[in-house]
Amino acid sequence: MLSLVLSPVLLLALALPQDHPPRPLAPPLVIRPVADGCTIQFSFAGSGTRIALYLRPEGGESWKRGGETSTTAVDAREWQIRGLEPGKRYQYRLISRGETLGSGSFVTQRPPGMPFHFALISDTHVFVRDFSAEELSSDPISPAIVTRHGSLTKALRTFRNERAYSRAILPRVADLIAKDPPDFIANLGDHIDLYGFGFNVPVPAPRWAKKGFLDYRRLLGPLGANAAHFMIMGNWDGEQGAYTEKENQRARSQRLIYLPGPRPDTYLEGGSEHENYYAFTWGDALFVALDVVSYTTTAHMLDRTVDPGRPDDFTLGAVQMAWLAKTLAEAHSPWRFLLIHHAVGGNAGNARNSAYGRGGGRAAQVGEQAKVHALMRKYGVQIFFYGHDHVFTDMVVDEIHYTEPGSAGAPWKFGGELTGYEHYWTDSGYARVDVSKERIRVRFIDAEGELLHEYKIERR
Repeated sequence: MLSLVLSPVLLLALALPQDHPPRPLAPPLVIRPVADGCTIQFSFAGSGTRIALYLRPEGGESWKRGGETSTTAVDAREWQIRGLEPGKRYQYRLISRGETLGSGSFVTQRPPGMPFHFALISDTHVFVRDFSAEELSSDPISPAIVTRHGSLTKALRTFRNERAYSRAILPRVADLIAKDPPDFIANLGDHIDLYGFGFNVPVPAPRWAKKGFLDYRRLLGPLGANAAHFMIMGNWDGEQGAYTEKENQRARSQRLIYLPGPRPDTYLEGGSEHENYYAFTWGDALFVALDVVSYTTTAHMLDRTVDPGRPDDFTLGAVQMAWLAKTLAEAHSPWRFLLIHHAVGGNAGNARNSAYGRGGGRAAQVGEQAKVHALMRKYGVQIFFYGHDHVFTDMVVDEIHYTEPGSAGAPWKFGGELTGYEHYWTDSGYARVDVSKERIRVRFIDAEGELLHEYKIERR
């Protein structure tokens, strides 16, 4: 009998983890831009022990190594860059073993007086399920969903068609925006979609949230690597006040790694430790991002037979509302914008859609939205940007624009009989907003790059 004896050195080598070259899981993501830098988030497979970030001013010749790194997960790392000049665009590369793993650019926070533009997208609804045979074997569609659709075949046909729509539209819209990169993009909620598990249900396990957020970033493509990304919480993003803390943590734990937002100390205006509401100043504008989802404890399901939610019981919660009032009261910027998934109240085309939070400016005096509207009037907010209804529309209430920038992936389009809107566009697309000291220009642009509508606000 042949006896094989391994040396202690060889045994140790076999026991150690093998060093596999890092492989990108998604393009880099620019987050938390500030006056003297920003943070680059990168997710990868492999050991990734030798990834370095190199930086230069746009158009510069020499690259310099920079960024203070921190590991946020076994497959995720962040580079915090500081020491740069405000209001300038910089280019970066992520290099490992001489290979470029990812690259892009970013703009540092603009000082007052400097013009800029940003982009708004909403309701991308990237399905976390792919409905493959392998996935269905391990995670079958529930009998209740099959019954509701009539058969498993019909359910899968519907889900696969809807999934394909969002995966076709979002890259198209992102490519249009990236042709003239904005300083930043804000997604007004419903980044991912849990259809196939149920309607507005919690994420079944953290792996599904991770998959959804990384899929969203892949579909966003180079745009997320060349414009800072700001996330606004939507009702399909896996976190709701009606869920348990354990259920919310399944999604939140992954969001904070793979789609992070500003921390409470990123900007002077502060925000939440969960990075779900925050504010920042950019040029001559104040941006206040709000979360209407995480603090509303009643479920809003669109099914009035099991739905306890009412049009007037949405809430920001006492802490967020007090912070909003303080932030607006202390603002110095001439332009002031609120960003949220939907109004803190509902007034749509029928009772069930009103209870679901639809209606935008029609809900200006419903429930807690009346308090938000009063604060906007008192402190001179010009635009209330929101999503949720999957259409382009603009309504002016007390000289405040309630503006919805369409949807960038949702296959469902809602007509006036559901939303209550008289003037709207059901096209997919995005909004471009140009900000200068003298005026605001808001443009609705469809997925083919055609201008649908625009309006301007001149500074008084």
